[in-house]
Amino acid sequence: MIYKLSNAAEKNDIENEFGIPFKYPNLYTQNPLVNGFHETNLCVVTTDNQREITFAIWGLMPQNFKEDWYIFQNNANTLNVQLNDLEQVDWMRASFHQRRCLIVVTGFYTHMIKNGNTCSYYLCKPDERPFFLAGVYNTLEDGFQCTALITTKMGPFVSSYHDISNLAPIMVPNERANFWLSNNTKIEDLKDFIQDPPEVSLKANLMSNEFFLNNITYNV
Repeated sequence: MIYKLSNAAEKNDIENEFGIPFKYPNLYTQNPLVNGFHETNLCVVTTDNQREITFAIWGLMPQNFKEDWYIFQNNANTLNVQLNDLEQVDWMRASFHQRRCLIVVTGFYTHMIKNGNTCSYYLCKPDERPFFLAGVYNTLEDGFQCTALITTKMGPFVSSYHDISNLAPIMVPNERANFWLSNNTKIEDLKDFIQDPPEVSLKANLMSNEFFLNNITYNV
């Protein structure tokens, strides 16, 4: 499972990379460490608004949910969801069929156990440009959006840096963005994409023990 992301790109770099403007540009701030265990926002492009980058709270809640984020997340951790959830949980199935999104990141954090200790890595594109992760979203009663990463069995590169679970986020190349967001895409094709996502070139940075306090990284 993936509970920490990064979006360290500047606003103009994100807009230039995807050719989409921010709906609320003054609200965007760079964040090299997005911790899903704290209520936080992610940048998303949604099925309902494919021409602007908006914001969504990380942690999926049911459509038109009324209570606070922490109340729901204390009962059900929905930072990540799997295809099984999207098929079998009624309110998640509705999200998958009707409300998919692309989550903007510059990388995500993985963890391995070595000699009885945890090692952490930052995975990003070799050129460190922003990219999309596959997600679903809902809209709460107050109008705010909420979202979850979709995770699936990881490929060989990610598995070299992540052994505390067998799941990883799904990277969506820019040329497949419309495929993921379009209401015309068949659900069976979306399921196939989740189960066999395209390989995207990444590099791994080993994190120092002080990283989560000081944001220090080392190339490996």
